[in-house]
Amino acid sequence: MSWEYHRDPRPDVQALLTPRGRRILDVGCGAGALGAALRAQGALRVEGVETHAEAAAEAARHLDAVVQGDLMSAPLPFAEGAFDTLVFADVLEHLSDPAAALLRYLPFLAEDGEVVVSVPNMRFYLVLWRLLRDRWTYTDSGIRDRTHLRIFTRRSLRDLLEGAGLRVETLRRNQRLFEDQSQITRAGVVAHRVAVATLGRVFRDLMAFQYLAVARRARR
Repeated sequence: MSWEYHRDPRPDVQALLTPRGRRILDVGCGAGALGAALRAQGALRVEGVETHAEAAAEAARHLDAVVQGDLMSAPLPFAEGAFDTLVFADVLEHLSDPAAALLRYLPFLAEDGEVVVSVPNMRFYLVLWRLLRDRWTYTDSGIRDRTHLRIFTRRSLRDLLEGAGLRVETLRRNQRLFEDQSQITRAGVVAHRVAVATLGRVFRDLMAFQYLAVARRARR
């Protein structure tokens, strides 16, 4: 996992949130870039949990409080129902048991609170093409990140959230033409926009690099 991953402010995740006046827990908060952006937009309080010690130390300078330790075993000082929003931004795929992670943190969510999740899509067309050509390799980031322990598709993400007693209210796709967009040229940017506007409408899931979901507790 690259250090840039820890410092990504995730504008795509920000777009799903209305942070003003809300109490937010960023699980796997990295260096706190997302949380800092949410605070700047008026969040009442933003706290985080982060495994990586160096990232957690940096996040502590930007957030109201940070717990440093393993996401599944670190002691958590939060009160029941303390947060209006739980954020898992590209976190669940790094855990051996994503379902257990959701169940561990859901008690800290207010009854009418929301869970915001982003995960990579293993059905992204370039990943499938690599598999078909027997050209699978691991990378330092992205869908083929060597630290990923679980894989997701649109259906498996829905199944995970529904299995935790949540109802998906919003599901968005981050569509891409290229797997790594960090160094694409102007021509590449134009090609990306054209592909998303045309092919992306037909092959919505195959061109989805990531899924982003907003979910709430299912009403009984």
